[in-house]
Amino acid sequence: MIQISQVYANDSNSLKFIERIYTESFPPDERRDFSDVIRLLEENDDFFIVLLSDENKAVGFISYWEWNDFSYVEHFAVDSSCRGSGYGATAMTELLKRINNPAVLEVEKPLDDISQRRIRFYERLGFVLCTRPYTQPPYSSEKQPLELYLMSFGKIDLNQVFDTVASRIHQKVYGVE
Repeated sequence: MIQISQVYANDSNSLKFIERIYTESFPPDERRDFSDVIRLLEENDDFFIVLLSDENKAVGFISYWEWNDFSYVEHFAVDSSCRGSGYGATAMTELLKRINNPAVLEVEKPLDDISQRRIRFYERLGFVLCTRPYTQPPYSSEKQPLELYLMSFGKIDLNQVFDTVASRIHQKVYGVE
């Protein structure tokens, strides 16, 4: 059974594990410097990281932003040694119950087998793909923007609120007006 536990900025053991998975799972343009992740945990009440565990073994993490009208899942990764064990689907399902409001996340365009599988994974969990053009701003001046899609879960129609959602993510998550 998967356990989900909130991680705080002073939880060095969990953060070491998360930093390793974060760095292994996301290319540089798709992540911020990990010191900035810790700073967000210390300074931003809207930002959360949860550790995913099975018994006492850490298996992954999810970072997300929670606002009154929707939540934004920024990063989600399961340790490569644990993938294919159902941890990801179970953890995301439990997190969606816990946050109890609509959720949005970014996905790569389905240009290769991996990105197509990732989209199908989220669709099996109830997410809906929105193919309106969306650009992820760069995390820093040394990084590149990315052309992605948004997916949504719950009672939110991205086609109706796309500009509001994209603007909030750009402003709050990436610091771009």
